[in-house]
Amino acid sequence: MFDTNGGRAPSKRVASSKRKQGIGFVRKGAGFIPTGDANAMPEGIARSGRGGRGGRFVARTLIPLFVLAALVGGGCVWWVRLRPVQVTVNGTLQSVTVGTTVDQIKSDEGIQTAPGNYVSVSGDVLAEGGGYPYSVSIDDKDVGYDEASAYKVSGGERIAVSDGGDRTEPYTAETVTEQPKLLMDGNVGAINYISQWGSATVKDVLTGQESGEQADGTVHEQGQDCVITVKDVQPRDNQKIVALTFDDGPSQYTASYLQVLQDKGVKATFFCLGKSVDANPDAAKAIVDAGCQICSHSYDHPDLRAAEPQTVLDQLSSSFSSIESATGARTTAFRPPYGSFTQRTWLSTRGVATVAVRWDIDTEDWKQPGADQIASAACESVHPGSIILMHDGGGPRDQDVEALPRIIDTLQSRGYAFVTIGELLASDDSIPSSIASCDATMPEGAIWPDEIG
Repeated sequence: MFDTNGGRAPSKRVASSKRKQGIGFVRKGAGFIPTGDANAMPEGIARSGRGGRGGRFVARTLIPLFVLAALVGGGCVWWVRLRPVQVTVNGTLQSVTVGTTVDQIKSDEGIQTAPGNYVSVSGDVLAEGGGYPYSVSIDDKDVGYDEASAYKVSGGERIAVSDGGDRTEPYTAETVTEQPKLLMDGNVGAINYISQWGSATVKDVLTGQESGEQADGTVHEQGQDCVITVKDVQPRDNQKIVALTFDDGPSQYTASYLQVLQDKGVKATFFCLGKSVDANPDAAKAIVDAGCQICSHSYDHPDLRAAEPQTVLDQLSSSFSSIESATGARTTAFRPPYGSFTQRTWLSTRGVATVAVRWDIDTEDWKQPGADQIASAACESVHPGSIILMHDGGGPRDQDVEALPRIIDTLQSRGYAFVTIGELLASDDSIPSSIASCDATMPEGAIWPDEIG
């Protein structure tokens, strides 16, 4: 047969064959609605250009991909959650599943540990065995029990499991400021000085909710107590140096002493009364001008050990002020009247004084035993670092003036040199230079104690 255009008309067999190939149709089994337009079919099936065979090709391809994806996904889950890793437990290499907890490792390996105790804030045992069941360190770092029990291994860790630590009772915390106390370091010695200034401590005080006990907690600012050191001067290299000292001046004898000292090329230290300085300011100034040292001996010589705290403070403050006004020399060094000064008296100074100077050789010149006896007493027991006590006031001092040249000559013949108290202190390496200057003041920020420690 031929069509009207001169071509051969398609045979019924060919038409039937084309219908069998699905041109213009989709099988119901594919889940599509029949249509005469192949372009209306979903992409990837009808547009394959092969009709039903295209759909079968895609189906055959997708199924293995789904299986592969499932296998890969399962492998990822296995790798993330179930892969074996190695860790070192108490020195032994172990293979465990990633994510295993310390509790599981302890159980699986049969590690036996003794629990700690349940304790009060001060450490008293409230319940034996009531503490943490075990302690853990990971890679040599201690880990708290709560963190350790929840820890999951990732591989490569060094884990040490040991006996448990104590568990502290619940408590409340209050931040408090603790003032410094006054301490004495040493019992015997000619020199007392402030070796450490005080400062406040800011800390938490813990109160146990079960025991009611209190204990120190976190320290926010670490303070320190004020310390007074008591010692004899120990010159470096055991230098043969001594200090001549004169109490109770200035007086009518001061000029005579200064003349002898000048003639011998020697310096000394004068512990003057503030009251006498006010009465004889020129004599006080002459001491400083001669290259000697001037320090306080209180204002009017009371026994400070028996005095009220305010009296102690006034006696020292007034004498220091009198000396500075008359001489221009500032000092915070003093000699307590009668050598009487205790820890309680130091507490009363409020930090206005820094060094108290006694003596180790007493000439007992106040007895007026004669110039020979005074000179003998001064030289008999002298040793490197000695402090010799004589007087410039408080009675007749003619015997002292007569004895002074003999003392100087005798000790110089033995190889001794005469120094001021400041120079003597500076010869001892254990005494701070600020103290040796004899004019130190309380540092800014320091706190003077209100009680004895």
